Amino acid sequence: MKKADDDPTLVTLPEGQIRGRALQLVDNSTYYAFQEIPYAAPPVGKLRFQEPVAPENWEGVLNTTKNTKICYQSGEVDSAPEGLTETEDCLYLNVYTTLKPGDDTEILLPVLVWIHGGAFVLGSGARQFYNPELFVHHKVVIVTINYRLGPLGFLTTEDGVIPGNLGLKDQHFALQWVKKNINLFGGDPEKITIAGESAGGVAVGLQLVSLKNKDLFRGAIIQSGTVLSETSHQDYARFYAFELGKSLDPDFTSDDSEELLKLLQNASASDINNNTITAAVGKERDLVEGEGLVWLPVIENADLEGALLTGPYHEDIRNGNINQIPIIIGFNSEEELFFWRNDASIPEKRAKYLDNDPSNLIRNKFNMTTANKLTAGNKLREIYTDGNFEDDLGAVVRFFSDELFTTPSIRHAKLQSYHTDVYMYQFSHKGKLGGQIDVEVAGVKGVGHAEDVLYFWGPNSEEPNEPDDEMTRHRLLTLWTNFVKYLNPTPEEDEFLFNVTWEKVAPNKLVYINLNTTFEMQENPKKYLEWEKVIDVYAIPPLISY
Repeated sequence: MKKADDDPTLVTLPEGQIRGRALQLVDNSTYYAFQEIPYAAPPVGKLRFQEPVAPENWEGVLNTTKNTKICYQSGEVDSAPEGLTETEDCLYLNVYTTLKPGDDTEILLPVLVWIHGGAFVLGSGARQFYNPELFVHHKVVIVTINYRLGPLGFLTTEDGVIPGNLGLKDQHFALQWVKKNINLFGGDPEKITIAGESAGGVAVGLQLVSLKNKDLFRGAIIQSGTVLSETSHQDYARFYAFELGKSLDPDFTSDDSEELLKLLQNASASDINNNTITAAVGKERDLVEGEGLVWLPVIENADLEGALLTGPYHEDIRNGNINQIPIIIGFNSEEELFFWRNDASIPEKRAKYLDNDPSNLIRNKFNMTTANKLTAGNKLREIYTDGNFEDDLGAVVRFFSDELFTTPSIRHAKLQSYHTDVYMYQFSHKGKLGGQIDVEVAGVKGVGHAEDVLYFWGPNSEEPNEPDDEMTRHRLLTLWTNFVKYLNPTPEEDEFLFNVTWEKVAPNKLVYINLNTTFEMQENPKKYLEWEKVIDVYAIPPLISY
């Protein structure tokens, strides 16, 4: 091991040396940034659509002082942030630490590994997306990662020829890298917490469920997304894989997986990424007819080599067939506002869709008979309105917020509380820092999806933030980093945190902390108990989502 007086920006990994850079925090203290460290070989050529493998050794010193590469973005995005290029060669991670790498210290810092969101089609762990300085200031080592997205990360033939969940397997491979190497950066490999928001929260839940991750992390933070969300799995993955093949070559009519793999490995990555495959009617994974996400995780055949996810998630959590570790899980107070903020016509369209056939409130989310879908749909509508949704458009907003985010998150919290410590929250502080201060849809206000992210990861702006926003930001960071350090967000009374004790969820006591300009413990969030009375009667196990 190097001595402390050696160059702290030089680290020797098993594959070769890397050089990072020293940067300054707002208090003029130093932290060290290592950006774009290869954790896997570039998934190109014969490695395209295959599971990640270790990178080759390199000679000399690899420059890891900036982010330049992100995985192909296949969602609605105008362009990558300045300095970043979309490429298949994107399996890199970033490490940020206040400890001098190479110090012979026995005091290692706990580690937070962040998995970015973006509906499994967008995003990156690059510093341009997630500035680590607020977290690093709280004395935790931060790791952010890239993973394959869209069809390049989630297309599968479901028979092992093109394995499933490649983007998730990238994450798993990165977690193995962190476990093996983080001590070289002053991080404690026995104190790793994984965290993510939106699709990143779904991904954290999926890694939590996969027993392939045994002993790779000891805690998890799941923000505005859960493994029990309907966006956690795709039921028609093989269908969509061959649809993409046909879109690339109209003469391709084979149903042979090897033939499809050959076609896809010979196509350009941009053509694969820029495909026009959309949700087929009757095969939507979420939202409404003809809409929804296509490139999603799958439940794999347990007999396939390398299978990461093999069971119905809901039953795995219910039965404790998971990595039994403490979690924080929660949601913003009105998630759906974010998605509808730029189109005032959406509530009316959705209202007609739901009123025309109340079974559309269930769709294909639960295993129910046709008759019971209609009955359950009507009962769910009664939770939100005395009449039709078309006469109460605000109820449509609240329904979809609960259906997509809060209800599955609360169910996850309840089921896991039988087995581990679970801390549940609702983020309710509506501040300018969240970037949606004036958003209101059909008379409904609240904290929309992704507003919380800017409190944790937004850079310190040149203009001072609103005092309430700034205090809320640092209280949130204190709670989250307390959990990373102690697996308890309020390990002792703290006047800065209003001397609140964040109580744990129990199966018969759904307690949560309401995070606003003050903190308050409350019970039975949103409409969950009313949902439960409907779903638990009509849904036929085994369940995957909720």
